[in-house]
Formats: sequence, structure tokens, C-alpha cells
Amino acid sequence: MNFMSRDYNSQRKKIRGWKRRVEHLNWWGEQIKKPYTKYFITESGSHSYERYTVSPFYRLIKRQPPLWFYKLIIAKLITAYDNWQQTFDDLGIPYDLQLWIYDPAFIRSEIICYKMEEASERKQFNWEASENKPFPYSKLASKFYDLDEFEWLLADDENICFEDDFEDVDFTAEDLLEEGYVKKEQNNGGIYYAKRLGDIWIGRRKSKSTDATKYVLQEYYPAP
Repeated sequence: MNFMSRDYNSQRKKIRGWKRRVEHLNWWGEQIKKPYTKYFITESGSHSYERYTVSPFYRLIKRQPPLWFYKLIIAKLITAYDNWQQTFDDLGIPYDLQLWIYDPAFIRSEIICYKMEEASERKQFNWEASENKPFPYSKLASKFYDLDEFEWLLADDENICFEDDFEDVDFTAEDLLEEGYVKKEQNNGGIYYAKRLGDIWIGRRKSKSTDATKYVLQEYYPAP
């Protein structure tokens, strides 16, 4: 059996109308140049993000775009990143702006900005990888951007199941362990089970990433 599945469909079924999809991507790229800050500036606001949530790729069962189209998505995210950086600088609220590049789950890639308490703070994530491997520059290289301008940190793209979830599902912790999940513990003592699916490369502009003197841990949390 396959529990808590979030694997990604990499089938090569033909998708028609690539010219139209590129035109829509260009339109989307213009729309995300300005971040949504209405929630971000409120007392309870914590972050703002954008992701290419467009059919036929972003569905319940995700379909991954071809690599050449993925690079166009990355280009739009990087252009937005530079615009967002100026916008959040102008707001005067401490922030941590990041570019998340997923591999092989391309379509989940996003730009995200976290609100921080101090300008010197940066987010640290509970799902940062223990594995050490080089960033795939050659695979993701494009004439439209330079990924070497970012500082990259490897994190785990995972399926997650919290211990409290077992009250509402028809499988057990033992079932998950047999499926390849690993039991993990958060700093607050919470137990969860995780199965690694791939990589998340978390990038910050090098000019900004070196400014951090304090890291704030972000942990997984169950849905309310």
C-alpha cells in the first residue's frame, strides 16, 4: 500500500498549445511582480508567496512541465524576486525573501517572503537536509538568469504525517515505517513521520544572505 502519497506524475502525455501556455506564463510573470502585502503588513501577517498554480500542471495529482518550460517559470520567479526585494525594502518591515526551487517536483517552486522581527534575522527550517550535495547549476542553467547570484541551501521535500493524525486514518505508524517513512521529533517534542520525495533548493541573493546574524527556526505544524 502507499500511504499519504504525494508523488508526482512525470508521464509524457502530450500537452497541446505550448505557444498559448508561454503567453499565459508571460502574463502571470507580470502579475506576480508586485507582491501581495495587504496581509503581510497586518499584525498577524507572517508571509507572502507566489507559485505557478495553473492547469494542466497544478492539479490534485501534479504534472511536471518539461525542463525548458520550468526554466521559464524560474526566470519569472527571479524577476519577481528582484521587484519584491525593492517593495519589501520600501515597506521598512524586516523580512527574509527566498526562492524555493523544487526538484523533481518542479511545479511546486515558489517565491516566498517571511516577516521577521529584526533585520538581521533569517528563517531556519526543520526540514533542511542533512545530505550534502552540490546545486544542479548545469541542469537548471539558462540565458535568462544566473543562479550563481544566489546562496543555495538544500532542504527535503517530504510527505508528512503527524502522530496525532493516526486517530483519523486507517493506517498506523508501523505501516508508514514499512513504506519507507522515518520517525522524527521536533524541538517542541512533537512526533511526525516523513518520507523524502526530492529536493528543495532554498535560495537568497548573496548580497542579502550574508547579512544574517540570528536564525529563527520554522518547524512543521499540523493543520488546525
